[in-house]
Amino acid sequence: MNGKLLGTLIVVLGIAGIALWTSASSASADNGVVLSAVKLLAAGPAAEGEEHAYVGSKKCKMCHKDEYKSWEEGKKAKTLDILRPEQAAEAKTKAGLDPAKDYTTDETCLKCHTVGFGKEGGYQIPDPADEKAVKQAKALEGGGCECCHGPGSAYIDLHKEIKKSKRTYKVEEMHAAGLAKITKETCTECHNEKSPTHDPDNPFDFEKMKEKGGHDMFPLKQREE
Repeated sequence: MNGKLLGTLIVVLGIAGIALWTSASSASADNGVVLSAVKLLAAGPAAEGEEHAYVGSKKCKMCHKDEYKSWEEGKKAKTLDILRPEQAAEAKTKAGLDPAKDYTTDETCLKCHTVGFGKEGGYQIPDPADEKAVKQAKALEGGGCECCHGPGSAYIDLHKEIKKSKRTYKVEEMHAAGLAKITKETCTECHNEKSPTHDPDNPFDFEKMKEKGGHDMFPLKQREE
């Protein structure tokens, strides 16, 4: 395609996009679903290699209060704390680790004890003197929601629209917005033989553990089966 033809095509598509956006913007509040869809189309698909952003587990609490409370009271929310000195001393000793050592800056541990460590926008070891960095890191501590469900910047906005409009939805709509499917591969990124606490006589059983997850399960009122 030559440059002139490509330029013309871009202009035509741009005009069509503006017209579509204007039409949707003038719709009534009842047309929130249509407007939301137009916004997603206007934004376009993520570029190849582009990832959704991490938002932190507290953002998930807005729509999933019961799940969040269950997670917060469970073990996964406290996985970073386990790396602190004298925490889980018996398990560390059994695994050949030093229970007096601080592992919260050990990069080999942080991959499975924080959200998104080593990935763009994921957990970063903060400078204690940088209040902003400490706050950002705090939001991504532990085995948070996005460890299993994927970065939530797009699907959390979709959740907000669905909750506000009170419409129903199918899980495929969430997957299209970046919600990860929970598979054996998702779990065994951390629950594998490389873990210092791996027990070869009692390996991770995905089929047995998948219903337990990191929180109790609750009915999702607006999701269609």
